Amino acid sequence: MSEHSVFRAGEGPFHQIRPDLEGVLMGGTDVTLVRWDFPVGRPATAVHSHPDHEQFCIMLSGTVKTTLGDEIVTLTAGDVMRIRRNVPHGATVVVGNEPAVMLDVYSPPRAEYVAAAAKPANR
Repeated sequence: MSEHSVFRAGEGPFHQIRPDLEGVLMGGTDVTLVRWDFPVGRPATAVHSHPDHEQFCIMLSGTVKTTLGDEIVTLTAGDVMRIRRNVPHGATVVVGNEPAVMLDVYSPPRAEYVAAAAKPANR
């Protein structure tokens, strides 16, 4: 895992954090942050939930459609979405012709994401 304190937009290291997504992991003592880049035309992410983590999604750019519980939500730059523990979410796809960038914040830290980022970077 990188010990960086500054993470520049569009720069890596990019790791295969999940089987269906690569991102830039920023590990902290009490939280884990991951910047996900969603290209136009990328297949929808898997719907999932996590019993041990609360999650906040912050849209940095672009627009996505995603599922939160039994709702379909559209998020645009500046929007923040809170995902409570055990709430199904995902099926995230880009809306429109512009790639999207989302920053996810997890508490407590996601040990499996930190472990994935300890492997060699994809780019």
